[in-house]
Amino acid sequence: MNEIPSAMEPNHPSSSLTHEMVLELLPAYVLAVLEPDEMLAVQRYLEDHPELEARLAELEATVDLLALAPEEVEPPARAKEALMARVMADVKGAQASRQEGSPASKSGAAAVLPRAQANPLRQTSPGEKPIRQKATWLERWQGRLSGLFWPTLAATTVLALLVAVVYAALSWNWTRRLVQDLEQARQEIAQLQEQVNQLTLVNQRLEQELGESRRQIALFAGADRLVTLTGTPEAPEAKGAFYISDTSGLLVLHRLPPLSPQQTYEFWLIPAQGDPVPAGLIPMEEEGVQTVVIPLENFPPDLTAVGLSIEPAGGSPTPTGPIVLFGEVG
Repeated sequence: MNEIPSAMEPNHPSSSLTHEMVLELLPAYVLAVLEPDEMLAVQRYLEDHPELEARLAELEATVDLLALAPEEVEPPARAKEALMARVMADVKGAQASRQEGSPASKSGAAAVLPRAQANPLRQTSPGEKPIRQKATWLERWQGRLSGLFWPTLAATTVLALLVAVVYAALSWNWTRRLVQDLEQARQEIAQLQEQVNQLTLVNQRLEQELGESRRQIALFAGADRLVTLTGTPEAPEAKGAFYISDTSGLLVLHRLPPLSPQQTYEFWLIPAQGDPVPAGLIPMEEEGVQTVVIPLENFPPDLTAVGLSIEPAGGSPTPTGPIVLFGEVG
């Protein structure tokens, strides 16, 4: 039987919630407008924090007050006409009483005073029943309106409060997602920037290789002597050529046998008299044609031959290994 994951587990949705975040999410949680994973996270948090039950109960009671909101009732079609007729009748009666202002009528004014002006402190006799004054239409309407005003106002206020709470919860949720999208966009921009940096390095390397290729082409085109190198019994399939100009030479090699990491190829300028002069170490390539620029600052004036030998890593001042390529300068 599968156990329900606890909010204390590191990968649980509610493990990233804080007390302040849950307080902001409670109104939306009561109205069930959160995402399913958010609803589950808040529920797990509430199970682990019973001190929030009082706050949850207050919000649920507030939602229950929405049921007290009165329903709209359509008034009868002749209600307005009947109301205006009553008003006009009262107005005409008041005008008629003012017109009858003669002395005789003034002496009997006490008899025609409205019941509303009678002395409210007058005591009735033991056998006399108290006079029950009839409320006017205005008083009746005021009573009805006052009876509906406060419940309606309370329900409207609660409804407005809930709308504001829901709007705030949705706004907070939208803002949080916007922040997440912004952070994701920043990460993507950082990745694109890293790719741009890598492409920049590749472009710089290609420009260097292109510059070296142009230099080699210039040496090849401007060479005034050519020395052909042939393979020795140590490397019978190896071939090469050495193009000589005034200050530099271009060495072209093909099918050199591979070497161990402890070995390297070294190029030699061989004069008619004296020891061979080292002209540089040749980096080993896996396959294909290899071209190397050889500086000729130490070019011996009586150069008679060139050669390529196998030497220990780092090179030697004089040839110590076998010669794999050899050519005579014509």
